[in-house]
Amino acid sequence: MKIEIIFAFCLTLFTSKIIDAQIEYQARPFSMVYSTSTIEPKMVEIIDGVATYHYSISRVNLNGSPYLSEEFVDGALTATDGTRIEGLKIRYDIYADEMQFILKSDTASINRPLALRSLELEEKKFIYEVYQVSENVVAAGYFEVISEDNLSLLLRRELNLEYDVYVPHYGGGGGTKETKLKENNNFYTKLGKSTARKIYNKKDFLNSITMHHDQVKVYIKQNRISVRKQEELEALVSYYNTL
Repeated sequence: MKIEIIFAFCLTLFTSKIIDAQIEYQARPFSMVYSTSTIEPKMVEIIDGVATYHYSISRVNLNGSPYLSEEFVDGALTATDGTRIEGLKIRYDIYADEMQFILKSDTASINRPLALRSLELEEKKFIYEVYQVSENVVAAGYFEVISEDNLSLLLRRELNLEYDVYVPHYGGGGGTKETKLKENNNFYTKLGKSTARKIYNKKDFLNSITMHHDQVKVYIKQNRISVRKQEELEALVSYYNTL
């Protein structure tokens, strides 16, 4: 399907609706027009930066699915201004790090995710957060919320492309020449309003907190905590939040 995405600057303010949610709001001076073969051209206004667009992405043939679930599931979103939209059908494209939803028999995607407070996909809750890549580098992406408190525990789902190279050698060869998606999930902690930090080891966890280091060290030693095991990391985060 050929997709047309046209950004327009509106000189006047108007009242509109986003994804047929029956929520009226005051439009902002910058909006987006989209058009597909199945939907009439329509202004989609921005709620605190949240907008939608239609897209068409061609992918290489992959061994594995880029989605958390191939099917669209019941979901809802909440914007930073408190606006809540329910009754959506959403799926998470892990490889593209993109939330997609059904809009009038077509597929749309949220293109201003930093303006979201949270998304719900059935029983799972997701947030879009800034996270620490290195000492001086940050990025942003979707996280599944495992626990939420002063110190929150988040799961970052990632899929990496791997090519199984065919290598000829005497008596035959090895490799399938297939491109496959390999899962690479990591846990992060987020203390208050700080950036989320990846937890590789116990030292990372201790560096991610600002208080109670001695108590935490004792708890880790006494309970033989492995931060690579979700249940044990959850218990550690829960303990910290009681201090």
